[in-house]
Amino acid sequence: MTTQGPVHLRWRTGSAAPETETFPDLDAALDAVEARWETLQHQAPQILDARRILLISTEQLQAAMVEDDDAGS
Repeated sequence: MTTQGPVHLRWRTGSAAPETETFPDLDAALDAVEARWETLQHQAPQILDARRILLISTEQLQAAMVEDDDAGS
């Protein structure tokens, strides 16, 4: 599921402006979300393409993390 990058992870930490981090491709961004899910799950994470168009919404990320938890059980 590799999307040519860069792709951006955006989340809200409570400040007015969202935080962003850039990754070379979608797989790298998804790996980062998975690694930091305990923190990010409450901060409305989203993944955006190079033009900053929404690729994966907060709800889709939450559903994916629930599926990963179920598969690991």
